[in-house]
Amino acid sequence: MLNLSSECGTVPQQWRRATVTPVPELMKPESVGDYRSISATPVLSRLAEKLVVSKWLLPNIPSETFADQFGYWLYGSTTCVLVYLLHHVTEMLD
Repeated sequence: MLNLSSECGTVPQQWRRATVTPVPELMKPESVGDYRSISATPVLSRLAEKLVVSKWLLPNIPSETFADQFGYWLYGSTTCVLVYLLHHVTEMLD
């Protein structure tokens, strides 16, 4: 199915549908702005997206572009960002 979609250059209509669930950000939401939406997309849609990104998009973006971006790396986390920031701040203080 993924190969056929890639060869045709189209995405099946079923893969474009998402179930959107409002999740409250506060204990007692009072307005629509107090909710954030969570979209559950089909598994094949997410798999196709990962393949497109890994095979076509990332190889064509210079690696320097993501040098200080931790959200796009496999093991990126807030801890990595804090270590990176602390390292550069202490270097600057030296």
